Amino acid sequence: MRVVLLGGAGYIGSVASHHLVSLGHHVTVADGLIYNRKDAPGRLLPTAAAFVSGDLRDLDLLARVCDGADAVVHLGGIVGEPACQLDEELAVELNYAAPLIAAEAAAGAGVGRYVFFSSCSVYGRHEGTVDEDTEPNPLGIYAWTEVLAERRLSDVLAGATALTSLRLATVHGASPRQRLDSVVNSMASRAVATGRIPLNGGAQRRPLVHVGDVAQVLATVLEGDLTGAWNVGSDQENHTIADIAETVAAIVPGSKIQRGPERDEADARDYRVSFARLARHIPGACSTTLKDGVQEIADLFASRQVTDPNEPQYDNHRGLVDAFTAGTVRTLRTPACRQYRSEYTAAWGQP
Repeated sequence: MRVVLLGGAGYIGSVASHHLVSLGHHVTVADGLIYNRKDAPGRLLPTAAAFVSGDLRDLDLLARVCDGADAVVHLGGIVGEPACQLDEELAVELNYAAPLIAAEAAAGAGVGRYVFFSSCSVYGRHEGTVDEDTEPNPLGIYAWTEVLAERRLSDVLAGATALTSLRLATVHGASPRQRLDSVVNSMASRAVATGRIPLNGGAQRRPLVHVGDVAQVLATVLEGDLTGAWNVGSDQENHTIADIAETVAAIVPGSKIQRGPERDEADARDYRVSFARLARHIPGACSTTLKDGVQEIADLFASRQVTDPNEPQYDNHRGLVDAFTAGTVRTLRTPACRQYRSEYTAAWGQP
C-alpha cells in the first residue's frame, strides 16, 4: 500500500513510519519541519521512506504527494493548548485549514482512505465515562480546531474517500522525535533529571496510550475497513494525574512527588474514556502500560539518548517560540486559509 504521512516526521509519525515500512508499505512523509530540531529527517525516518519537505497548507505540494497514493494520514499541526495559544490564527491554519486542504487534494487524486489524527481532548470535561457518541465539549483552541476538522472533513471528502478519525488518548513513550512535554513523559523526565515530580491537583482523569500502540492501530485501520470516529487507547489505561505521579515515583529511584495547588487552573480537562469499541474490533489493541512508558523515558536518560530535558526540542511550546524567532513558521492567509479561518470564527469566535 502507498501511504502518505502528512506531518510524519513528528513524535507519532516517526514511530508510525518505521512500523508501516516494517509491514511492507511504501511510505512517503511530507513535513514542514516547523520546530527547531537537532534531528535531520534522515535520522528520524526509515531509509526506505521517501521524504518531502514542504508546507502542509500548500495545495500544489499536497496534490503531488497524494498522486497515486492509496491512503493519506494527517498527523500534522500544533499539539497542545499552550502551543496553540501562542498564535491562534496559526493554530487554525495548521490544525483546521491544513487537514481540509489535504482532504481536498486527497479527494482530487482519488485516494481511497483518509485518516485524521484527532484527540480525546475534544471531550474536555465530562462526568462519568465518555465514548464516541458523547457530544464533544472542547475547552480551548486545540480542541476547538480538532472538533471542527472532524465535522467538516466528511463534507470535503464527499463520500468519495473513506474517512477515519482517531481520537488519541494522551500519548507517552519513546520516539525518534522525542517529546517530553506530555504528562507522562514530562513527569518521568523531571523525576530522572531532578528527583522531583511536580503535581498540580491530582484527581483529574486522563486516558493514556503508548506511541507504539498508536502506530499499530493506524496500520490496522489502513489495512481494514474501520471508518468514523474511534477513541484510541484502552479502558485499563484510564488514570488520574496522581496515579501517574505515583507510578513515576515507584519506578524512578529516589524521586519524590512535589505537590502544588489542589486544582490545576491551567488545564481544566477531566474525563474518563471508553475504548470498548476499539477493543471489540481490534482485540488486544493498546496493551502497553503506563509503567512501560515511564521505564522507556528513564531508559532514554540511562543510555544518554536524552541528557537535558529542558532543551526546547522536546517541548512543543518552547519549540514553537524558537520557530517564530527563526522565521520557520508563519501564517499564510491564502484564500483557502482565510476561508477556513472564517468557518472557525463563525463556530467559535474571532481568532
